[in-house]
Amino acid sequence: MPIFHAIVLGVTQGLTEFLPVSSSGHLGIIPWLFQWNHFDGDTRMENTFDVALHLGTLIGSVACLWGDVRTYSRAGLSAVVGRAPWNEEAKFGWFLILSAVPAAIVAASFESFFLTQSNRIGLIASGLAVFGVLLWAVDRGFKTKANIKDLTMSRAALLGCGQCLALLPGVSRSGVSITIARSLGYDRSDSARIAFLMGLPIIGGAALYRLIGVISDGLPSGMWSVLAAGTISSAVTGWFAVHVMLRWVRSHSYAGFAAYRVCLALALAIVLIAR
Repeated sequence: MPIFHAIVLGVTQGLTEFLPVSSSGHLGIIPWLFQWNHFDGDTRMENTFDVALHLGTLIGSVACLWGDVRTYSRAGLSAVVGRAPWNEEAKFGWFLILSAVPAAIVAASFESFFLTQSNRIGLIASGLAVFGVLLWAVDRGFKTKANIKDLTMSRAALLGCGQCLALLPGVSRSGVSITIARSLGYDRSDSARIAFLMGLPIIGGAALYRLIGVISDGLPSGMWSVLAAGTISSAVTGWFAVHVMLRWVRSHSYAGFAAYRVCLALALAIVLIAR
């Protein structure tokens, strides 16, 4: 894989993992659109590069959200060992982790199925359009009535189940989480923050799961520069996406992202027909 292609895919992963536009969808669209065939069926190389992108995204997002990560992890750990009470921050931290369980179970149980869906452009276009319209409708129609620390077990479970839908390309993990959070009454800023924090266990778990396979199979030779380029570019753009998104939604709606999704879906449909 050329270094430039690794950087393009790293930038794509870093930006679209947190913008509600589907990272898996974009990572499927770009190679299809430009007819890149880097792995040629070599799952070992593909998994290794996937680990690098997820690791970079995790580093960038944790760096940007470090204040929240430190606060909730410290409160949660202190409560578990009995050094502090189970306050709102401790419960919130553990609810974030538990919200990853449904998607982790579904992903592990149906891994082979989801892997075969990643290159289905028609499915990606459908997911972009349907969940883009849903994001717009919910964001426009629901009023704010909840605080970020009002997260309960039932709400975390609902958000966690929603993340199962994001295993399909085109849906967007952050997008569906934001949509559900908005429907629960969280404002736009809190919805984004909850979605991003809930994404950390998912991203970290996915990277760890794939890393175990990479270690057992061995690192493919000649990939160090490509892996470094993908990791660094996804880390930098991941940090940038979280930072900009949290500032953007303080004074803007999600309508622009919804419109982008629908327009991209239409463009993909036209290209599919033309080809």
